[in-house]
Amino acid sequence: MTNEKTQGNTTAILHRIGLELPPAARIEFAEEKSGQDDSARLVAVMPIGDWKALLKRLPMPETDQSPFEAEANFHLGADHGQWTPGTAKGLETVQLSWRDGTESLNLGIAPAGQGEVRLFVYWYQL
Repeated sequence: MTNEKTQGNTTAILHRIGLELPPAARIEFAEEKSGQDDSARLVAVMPIGDWKALLKRLPMPETDQSPFEAEANFHLGADHGQWTPGTAKGLETVQLSWRDGTESLNLGIAPAGQGEVRLFVYWYQL
């Protein structure tokens, strides 16, 4: 469940990342870390149809197979506090080159219940 502070943080994080989530997305977790290389993580739950529409707007690798793989889940990092990709059943991840290769966008997707998916987003500067 999000509160006003989490929602404000989420808006700033998404703006910083350059990622626009569908309006129906519910944010479960969001954090940003500043340093030599900034990073941010967030978890959102959304209807499958919204996820498919978002996926079409992303620079996905050209392949005949899904670029999402369970073997790539390590790109999301270890579980810590409310960041728990390691416990998500059916999780598959892809790593995308972002903003002309100066940043990395790691997306993990897992079923979240009837007609919904849980999206793990881990972004960082290179």
